[in-house]
Amino acid sequence: MTDTSVMKHVGDGPLTKKGADDLWNKLLFEFYPNGLTTIWALEAKEDGRYIGHGSIRPRPEHPDEWEIGYILEQEEWGRGFATEAARALIAFGFEELGLDTVFATVDDENYASIRVLTKAGLAFRRYDHDEQGRYSVFAIDRDEPPSECE
Repeated sequence: MTDTSVMKHVGDGPLTKKGADDLWNKLLFEFYPNGLTTIWALEAKEDGRYIGHGSIRPRPEHPDEWEIGYILEQEEWGRGFATEAARALIAFGFEELGLDTVFATVDDENYASIRVLTKAGLAFRRYDHDEQGRYSVFAIDRDEPPSECE
């Protein structure tokens, strides 16, 4: 979360080391003990190394819309981990949370993440705007067949 390339399209950009440490401490000592368990570390199956994290949570500006998110270490890009994480988060949203629709938001210029979302079965729904400008909203409904494209 401190890497400029990784955080280019995330929030306000990279965090300081202290900011990242504070966020993880908040997760470990505040969120998880109080029942928020929808943010997970992602590990590689072959050796258990940390490769990033994934989440599913209500969108702040649309609390009835739950969105997935993922951030991967730069050296893990292009290996299929983001698509695998997105698919697992979608499945969790449908199976564990009982959602009818799972959303994702993405900067219009984040072509790699748009590709991940489409490979995971999400489709463009609309544009939204915030203080940083326009972004795209993707979604998949429970009754849509899983994506087979690679």
